[in-house]
Amino acid sequence: MDKYFITGSSYFIEKNIKLYTPKDDDLDLEVFFGDEINREEFLGYINSVDLFGNTKAAVLRNTNKIKDIESLVLSMAKSQECVLLVTAISGEKVDQNLVKLFKSNGFNVLVEEQKKTKATIDDVIRIFKEKNILFNYNQAELILNKCLNNLSMVENEAEKMEIYILSRKAKVPVNILLEQISGEKEETIYALTDAFGMRNLSNTLKIYSTMEKDFDNCFKIFFALTRRIYYLYLLYIDESFLKRVPDFQLIKIKDQKKKWKEIELVKILDDISELDKNIKTGIMNIDNAVLSLIMLIEK
Repeated sequence: MDKYFITGSSYFIEKNIKLYTPKDDDLDLEVFFGDEINREEFLGYINSVDLFGNTKAAVLRNTNKIKDIESLVLSMAKSQECVLLVTAISGEKVDQNLVKLFKSNGFNVLVEEQKKTKATIDDVIRIFKEKNILFNYNQAELILNKCLNNLSMVENEAEKMEIYILSRKAKVPVNILLEQISGEKEETIYALTDAFGMRNLSNTLKIYSTMEKDFDNCFKIFFALTRRIYYLYLLYIDESFLKRVPDFQLIKIKDQKKKWKEIELVKILDDISELDKNIKTGIMNIDNAVLSLIMLIEK
């Protein structure tokens, strides 16, 4: 079975995970994290045959946080039953020791190269194109500058913009879309959902108070907060449901899970359903619905 070691930015890692994960509707896929790995469970999974004969794959994230990584790599190299996608996020400097270790043990090693400006702008164009949002070179360059040349931040903005478009019925002009780019600003919908997920009521309300309160923005916020609760609930049910969530987001969500009990998430999902019905029937306006949803995190 193929084995890959992927190191670079979150964007580079997620792109290659999608590229090299087997395209099989019956794929048996498990995701493991180096900072909390149970070696026995991990090795048992990658060395066992699927009960129904389906293709198996395993994604092992954050390998740079694993102690005694050498012995684990030797064990992984012997696996013949599973496609392995092993990752490590790197900053400006790649951990060459990890690269050499995986390469010497037969892994296909994918290392993100330092890119020129044009190539990075092309990446911005591609990220938005995947969301069916088309920008030209100059517009993509503007977005990249606002996002401090950070492609993970660009991904955040693309996801946010997709939500914004879905909340509107009419076609949105490009200049209006560009106005939605917050880039380096801290008071974004992502800062809001992170504070919400951590059950930090005062910080959530503080961030919300800085945001625009028109219908479209409030609808977008309601949708994002609802999705965060849903993701937290899915972690209790089956983590594999979140296999498409980018690494940098999943790490935060897993940390936020510690703040919630499963029964609390079930209750808040029921409350969200009631709020959604009240919005659609005109009983409650969207701004009050968002505030009501935020207040539900108070213990």
